[in-house]
Amino acid sequence: MALPLLGKTQKRQAHFAPAVLFCASLISLMALSPAAFADPVENNPLGQPLETAASDEGYGLREGSFVVAPIPFKNVLIGAGLVLGGGYLFQMDAESDTSYLGVAAMRSENGSHAVGLGGNFAFDNNQWQMGVTLADAEAKYDLYLGNLPVPVRQTGQIFDSKLFYGLTPELLIGGGLRYVTTSLGYDSAAGGPPLPEAELDLAHFSLLGKWDTRDDSFSARTGHLLEADISYGNVVSASSRDYVKASLSFTYHQPIGAQDSLALHLVGCTVSDAAPFFDKCSLGGTDNFRGYSPAEFLDNDLLSAQIEYRHQLFSRLGLVAFAGVGDTGSALSDINDDGLKYAGGLGLRVQLSKKFKAMLSVDASVNERSEDLLYVYVGQRF
Repeated sequence: MALPLLGKTQKRQAHFAPAVLFCASLISLMALSPAAFADPVENNPLGQPLETAASDEGYGLREGSFVVAPIPFKNVLIGAGLVLGGGYLFQMDAESDTSYLGVAAMRSENGSHAVGLGGNFAFDNNQWQMGVTLADAEAKYDLYLGNLPVPVRQTGQIFDSKLFYGLTPELLIGGGLRYVTTSLGYDSAAGGPPLPEAELDLAHFSLLGKWDTRDDSFSARTGHLLEADISYGNVVSASSRDYVKASLSFTYHQPIGAQDSLALHLVGCTVSDAAPFFDKCSLGGTDNFRGYSPAEFLDNDLLSAQIEYRHQLFSRLGLVAFAGVGDTGSALSDINDDGLKYAGGLGLRVQLSKKFKAMLSVDASVNERSEDLLYVYVGQRF
């Protein structure tokens, strides 16, 4: 589908709604995963260190612990910033994963900000898993109209939910529901020509599948993760506009000796023409590819492959080297029309908690155009 006002430069310069979705993803990270940040600040009602409290054999909502932590980030769309999140951790029964309730707030150096709350719950011996997020975000960034960058301000409200049922301990099926409301306007009094899709409401329904044999969900060394997502989207604010999207990702982890491991990440994505820009297949957004803005290459189809070598330098400090290749296109046959996109780089990993293997990650990447980007985030890239 052609992008109004952007013409032939649409694939490289459509810095559009992904900015608001990125803000919301930061909120989701903190609101749904406070367990990752157990060490930075601890405050639990039992007066014990959080790691000790979390390991006690007490189950149920009342047997939990509180955690608060500030986490820095850096993103090519909205710059550097800080997320402050707090959560309550608990375990419903002996076999279920840790559940959490959390709230978070984010602000970046250019004035973009977001707030949100959410929860992730595992119960009935881990057979049921459920997650819910509510977020409100405002992002400021440059939108390219042809070759002209103009400052815009975009707001968005997002509700996202997922429910999984375990057929076996490793194989889960489920569904998801997401509702997004966004509006886009100029961030200056001068204004300009009408912006594409300035007002949009979207309802999104998904069928989900997951096959997970990893030894750790935060930082795996062995096992694999296969995820499938088939979804139906309806633009509520427009008549007769709906679309279908499907994505498949596979991550494989291979240990190499006692200190090293190799991770391989393969992603495929396809979506019909009627999808709004923020739900297109995105190099860097759909697949966590490093080296390009997630709003730079948006199209109907995507294929990408990434590999990462991980070395444990000390008990809570590691190094990584990574490389990737991928591209988008209006169809699978068009993916290599403009040439494949390549990028690679080096990174640092700092384990935030003795109990949980969540990492503070700093990655420096360079692409085939000799452009370099810096990423600061929490978690492994895949």
